Amino acid sequence: MEKKEQVFLYMKEEIERLAGFEEEKILAEAKQLEEEVYNQIKAEAKKDAEVLLAKELVEISSNASVEASLSQEEKTKKLVEKREEYVANIFGEAKEKLVEFVDSKDYKAYLIKHIEKIGKLYQMENSILKLRKEDMKYKDKLIKAYGMPIEVEVSDKILIGGFIIENEATNVVVDESLDSALENQKDWFYKTSGLMIK
Repeated sequence: MEKKEQVFLYMKEEIERLAGFEEEKILAEAKQLEEEVYNQIKAEAKKDAEVLLAKELVEISSNASVEASLSQEEKTKKLVEKREEYVANIFGEAKEKLVEFVDSKDYKAYLIKHIEKIGKLYQMENSILKLRKEDMKYKDKLIKAYGMPIEVEVSDKILIGGFIIENEATNVVVDESLDSALENQKDWFYKTSGLMIK
């Protein structure tokens, strides 16, 4: 199995594990908030019903509906904030794992092997290989691994690692940066995590 697949498989498993844990916490908090709101409204309605006449009960019921609606909006807002906090924590940890990988001895071999593969699939003349500043030390080995001449420049879009190959003549962009991979995982996570708030 290639190193990239191992990294992303590990990243996916870690995200799913953390997401399951965080989802349980969100659902428990949501249930607790719902019970608190329900108990509060029920207690107020009972007290008012004992004191007021039948005509006033209709008015109280209307007011309780407004309060419940506002409470529901507040609960939803809190859940959204909590979900965003959990997602930020999960992807913060995933980013730390990627940074650890980039700082490891395996990263150079990963870059070279990966650009060899891309070179076989997308060999284009007059292309530009974009790297983060810290990876410029590998440029000669990467050019050789690509298999044909390619211009190399520093990209401020790559913060974690990986590379991007651009060809202006064909408008082809091959984004193999770890930054984009992490962002793509975030899109996948939102779609599949079950943390949708209704």
